[in-house]
Amino acid sequence: MRGRYKVRVRNSRNAYEFELKRNITVLRGDSGRGKTTLFDMIREYNRFGKNSGVSISCDKEMIAVDGDGWQSDIKAHTGTIIVIDEDSQFIRSKDFAETVRGSDNYYLLITRNYLTELPVSVEEIYELTGNKNKKFKKLYQQRDYMYDNPSASQLPFMPEVIVTEDSKSGFLFFKHEAERLGIECVSAEGKTKIYKMLNRYADKNVVVIADGAAFGAEIADIVNQQKQRPRKLAIYLPESFEWIILKANVVPDVEMTRVDQPELYADCVDYMSWEQYYTEFLVEATKNIDYMRYSKSRLSDYYLQERTAGMIRDVIKGIKLE
Repeated sequence: MRGRYKVRVRNSRNAYEFELKRNITVLRGDSGRGKTTLFDMIREYNRFGKNSGVSISCDKEMIAVDGDGWQSDIKAHTGTIIVIDEDSQFIRSKDFAETVRGSDNYYLLITRNYLTELPVSVEEIYELTGNKNKKFKKLYQQRDYMYDNPSASQLPFMPEVIVTEDSKSGFLFFKHEAERLGIECVSAEGKTKIYKMLNRYADKNVVVIADGAAFGAEIADIVNQQKQRPRKLAIYLPESFEWIILKANVVPDVEMTRVDQPELYADCVDYMSWEQYYTEFLVEATKNIDYMRYSKSRLSDYYLQERTAGMIRDVIKGIKLE
């Protein structure tokens, strides 16, 4: 399943309007905002159709899933939008994550908890706004992929330390840039270790760089630390390092529609997150060009050359790397 889908769910008392474009979307928020009401309306429509008093407008079937038979219910559907409420404890389980992996469905997960077993995009975490007419609003606002960053007047941000999510190609690029600037770049060796790593640099201006396409479970802790730190902390979450390279136009003959509208190409059967999609795309685009052949584990010198690196820096609007 792939694509972008507008959804309208309404009855005489409530109306919901939102759009889904990835395999996993999370709806969060406090009690009493209408999250469970949305689930109940969809479940009532599934049971009673038009007699429920609920209408659903969407190009795909929507079903509400709960109870002990959740796994068989999901596996019985393809090309469907599956909606699950936070009362269903299984959404935090490894079994659920494995069921979602390779599934030909989109999932709207209504939960106040962050789902550590799933690669949730920071861009697809929402809360509800409105009273009778409710819409989805992004919980984490970004400007040039800088999330909950200092005010716009303080950008671009000049860090003293760069903390990256892993030690692969993205780290190698930013380490090269940090050495050029005379600042420090360290790898947290995994997104779950970033929070602890930041405690080592409480007295420094730090920028965290991670793959936004799969950082949803970690974002709340990092934003909370951002608010409490004595020094500045910026959070830069592009889709992935591969996305930055593709946006920089340093690879010839790249079809930019595939970069800018991945929902049209990244089938959720093949890609659990868009980070995987962009990696495969870049590897494929460079496989026949020896000097720029891309690998996750080893970064070609081509991407570190000043002209190429400068084009990549131009994509990174919120961090001062000049």
